[in-house]
Amino acid sequence: MVDVKKLESIISQISGVTAVRVVPDGDNLREIHVIADSAKNPKQIVRDVETAILASTGLRIDRKIISVAQMAGEVRTRPDYAVTSLTTEDLGKNLRVTVVVEHGEDRYEGTAEGAKTSIQKLKTAAAAVISALDELTESIYSVDDVRIVTLAGKEFLLCHITKLENGKERSLVGTAELEKDPLLAAANAALEVLVRYQ
Repeated sequence: MVDVKKLESIISQISGVTAVRVVPDGDNLREIHVIADSAKNPKQIVRDVETAILASTGLRIDRKIISVAQMAGEVRTRPDYAVTSLTTEDLGKNLRVTVVVEHGEDRYEGTAEGAKTSIQKLKTAAAAVISALDELTESIYSVDDVRIVTLAGKEFLLCHITKLENGKERSLVGTAELEKDPLLAAANAALEVLVRYQ
């Protein structure tokens, strides 16, 4: 049975989405209607919906059932944050990752350590970004899972982060296209979450 409320909650957390309605069809989905601002291309919103649902529930959906309506009006742009440096240090069984995040003239540096397993290395890179931006927020963030998925012939890294604020936990998902460096993709996916929800 499709959990409509859960899917609507997941989609509503996507950047730019202002309203969503999921229409079930028995055990399947018939339609997903999304209202968004005009900051993103509609095709990007469709991809974001696919990715968020896959990352959070493991459910693959047909993009043809997603319809996007965009509202005209002024779009608030968010100042750019960027991971400008990522370095690693071999600690034997563990790996230390150091990242530098820049925002205009501001520079933030963070480090994290973890086991050198393939998944843990990615989680460590994401945790280093959380460490770098820790001073900007009173919330607590933890990296819970990292997955690599293929959509439209391209690989994406998905990072699931739990945000603890005022005693309430919230599940957040960041994405980044997987190009050359998986660690950098993990860092960028975490950065997307922190910048969007800080």
